[in-house]
Amino acid sequence: MAETVNREATVGASLDAITGELSRTGKTTSTLNLVVWIDDPNRRDWILERAGRLASKHPSFTLILDHTGERRGDATVSAQGRDDQAQATAQGERVDIDVAGLNTATIESYVNALCAAGVPTVLWWSGARVESRPIFEALLPHAEMLLVDSSGALRDQSGISRLVEFHRTHRDVVLRDLAWLRIGPWQDMIAGFFDDPALRQELFSIRRLYVVSGSASEALYLGGWLARGLGWTATGHEHLTDRNGKPVTLVREQEGEIRRIQRICLDSESSWYHAEVTADPGVVKVWSEGENARESRLFPLRAIDNTSLLERAILEPGTDELFEQTLRTLETLLE
Repeated sequence: MAETVNREATVGASLDAITGELSRTGKTTSTLNLVVWIDDPNRRDWILERAGRLASKHPSFTLILDHTGERRGDATVSAQGRDDQAQATAQGERVDIDVAGLNTATIESYVNALCAAGVPTVLWWSGARVESRPIFEALLPHAEMLLVDSSGALRDQSGISRLVEFHRTHRDVVLRDLAWLRIGPWQDMIAGFFDDPALRQELFSIRRLYVVSGSASEALYLGGWLARGLGWTATGHEHLTDRNGKPVTLVREQEGEIRRIQRICLDSESSWYHAEVTADPGVVKVWSEGENARESRLFPLRAIDNTSLLERAILEPGTDELFEQTLRTLETLLE
C-alpha cells in the first residue's frame, strides 16, 4: 500500500551533492519549475512561506536561490511524494541553496542542471539589490514567465517604474505582477458604482480619480486600468484626456498598510463616488454625493490571499493583454 512520505536532507551546496541527493527521491511528476530569487532578508520568510504553500498544492520543482546570507553555505533537498514497494514517486521537489558569494555563472549552472527540461519555468524575482542585476539578466532567458511584486517591499513608485521600463524594452517577456492582481476587488468595486444602466454614461464624464493606498503600484494600476477601459489617453505625468479630449487627473496619496488600497473617489461632472475601508479591513463603505447621491452601504471586500494570487499568476496561460496594455499606459503616466 502506498503512503505519503516526506524526505529532507541538508547537503553541501555543490552541484554534485545536490544532484546526488535528488537522485534518491525517485521518479518525479513535477509539471513546473519555479525558480525563486531572494536577496532581501526582510522579505525572506514571507517569500519562503508562500513558495512552500504553492509547492505543496501543485506538483513542481522549486529552486530557492537564497542570496540573503541567512543560510550557512549549504543546501537543503526535500521531496514530498508517495512510496510503495514497487517505486517511489516524488510529486514535488524543492532545493534551497545558499548562493551568497557565488558568481553569476555558478548560479546559472544550478538552474541549467536542476530544472527539468520540457516543462515551463517561472522565475519569481524578488531582487532588491542593484548588484543582483547581472544574475537577473543571466536567469531571464531560462524562464517562460517572469513573476514580480512591484510593491512587495516598496511604498514609492520605484518598483513599478522599473517594471514599466523593463516592459518597454522586453515586450516578448511574459510578465506577472502580484500588485496588479491585488487590485481585482477594487476593480469590482468601481464597476459596482455604475451597475445601474442609468449611470453608465457617468463613466464617460469622470474628471478625477483619487486613490489613497499604502504603496504606489496599486493606485497607478487602478488609474491605468480605468484609462484602458474608458478610452483615456495618457498625456503626461498622472494626467490623461478622455475620449472627447477633456482632461482627467489622477491624484494619489500614501496612507495605511503597504500593498493595500484604503479609499477611492471618482469625480464626474455631476457626482462623487466614494469607497473606503472601514475599521473592519474586510468591509468597505460605499456612497455617492451630488446629482446621483446614494446613502452609504457596506460591502465585503473580496479577500485574496497571496497563495491564490501566486496560483493565478503562475497557472494562467499566455499573456495578460489588459495588464500589458495598462503597462503601456503607465509608460506615459510615469514620465
